[in-house]
Amino acid sequence: MNGIGKKEKAGIIIASIVYVICIMLIIYGMYSMGLGKISSMYIVNISIDIFAMLTGFVLFLCCLIDVQKGGSDMKYIMYLINVCFLHVFADASTWLVEGTPGLEIFNLLDNTLFYMCESATVCLFWMYITSLIKFTDPIEKKLDMAVRYGLIISVIVRALNMVGGFYFTIGPGNIYKRGAFFPVSKLYVALVMIAIAYVVIKERKQLALYQIIASFIFLGVPILAALFTVMVYGLSVTAALTMILLLLMYCVHNVAQGREKAAADRDLSVAAAIQENILPRTFPYLPERKEFDIYATMTPAKEVGGDFYDFFMTDDDHLAFVVADVSGKGMPAALFMMVARTILKNQATGTSHFRDPGWILKIVNNQLCEGNTMEYFVTAWLGILELSTGHLAFASAGHEYPAMCRREGNFEIFRDRNSPPLGSMENLTFHTNERDLEPGDIVFIYTDGVTEATNSSRQLFGSERMLDALNGCDRSSLVEIDRNLRKSIDDFVRDAPQFDDITMLGLRFNGTTESLSE
Repeated sequence: MNGIGKKEKAGIIIASIVYVICIMLIIYGMYSMGLGKISSMYIVNISIDIFAMLTGFVLFLCCLIDVQKGGSDMKYIMYLINVCFLHVFADASTWLVEGTPGLEIFNLLDNTLFYMCESATVCLFWMYITSLIKFTDPIEKKLDMAVRYGLIISVIVRALNMVGGFYFTIGPGNIYKRGAFFPVSKLYVALVMIAIAYVVIKERKQLALYQIIASFIFLGVPILAALFTVMVYGLSVTAALTMILLLLMYCVHNVAQGREKAAADRDLSVAAAIQENILPRTFPYLPERKEFDIYATMTPAKEVGGDFYDFFMTDDDHLAFVVADVSGKGMPAALFMMVARTILKNQATGTSHFRDPGWILKIVNNQLCEGNTMEYFVTAWLGILELSTGHLAFASAGHEYPAMCRREGNFEIFRDRNSPPLGSMENLTFHTNERDLEPGDIVFIYTDGVTEATNSSRQLFGSERMLDALNGCDRSSLVEIDRNLRKSIDDFVRDAPQFDDITMLGLRFNGTTESLSE
């Protein structure tokens, strides 16, 4: 039950205890009364009920796990299983107490519960089917109200039968006997089944083929079973058969859901490939340019991620490089990431203000705020390096502070003026910071997936461990810096899952062509 919270686990444990107690009560009742005193037909019937109860127990646990994990909408099927379990339990109990003097009240209560569950079962199946469709005319809405209120009336009348005895009575010798109005007790069940068939046929285009087939099997098979057993007193398999049909529905539902998941996984794989291809991954970048080296990686926490990096020449003397992190994860964050990356690159290369990172982020922020109903935001660090001088202009929109390393020194966190994330509010001003790089200086940009990587003890990797990893390796190779830091993170996290995207970008300024030749 990995991935399920404590409350959900407690619910599963409680449900298991209740189900097991009910099953054990029936088994204990059989042996306490003595198998030799129970009709062989009753033993067959009770054995079928026990098998159905065991099936319901396993099926209920499967559905409960599905619902709690958010894997599928099995709510009404889960309700159906509970009611059907009570239905089968009442059926088995009835045959145990039948004909035993002194247990008349139990026989009356068991039969009343049995018929109440019969009505509740068809009502819940109606609710399951109608939860899958959208009503298209007033008649369906009226049918829905009639079915729901009809259940209340049906349950009340069945309760009144314990006093009036118009459906059934418990006669001398504790023997069940049908009353003159017994057929009327089936009226609600029959009408709801007709309503279900009507809605399924009328709204068949809103249902999958397996749902249509399952509906008619659920409606038809119990009717056939009832007709088959009506002449055999002591054989009552309708409730047990309904439980088996629920098992079939669950299996078919999960097979269909598995196909949908396979299609979704295929789409995610395509999206991951697209995302991988839009990020620059050819290194060295512009090998003919000796003034700088650059290397970057992005590892998504899911199939696709919300982090991104980019680097590109804005003219022959200026290199722009950016690392950003979109709030959220998965496909929505990835889509917003691609929008943000496109806008940012367009602003950095298509305007006369390409040398001012603060101005670029201001325009990008306003564009991202337009129609941002999902309220996503982006932290971003944008730098523009003048290759002829080593002058670095940069701006940060709520992003992690970069680590910088002088040629003869160590990496240190460089804290400068920061601004709010992109997309958080319109008309924000983003401050442009400046710094001059000397040949051999390194700038390291990263997302919070690095510092907030968490181990099984819920400890964060943190900035200090990051700096130790950056300073504890051969800094002549940006690739080696990236690999060593990634290994340090993996060694720290070990078997704990990766909760956030991890993106790292390193840039070394080598100096101008003239300085390199000296």
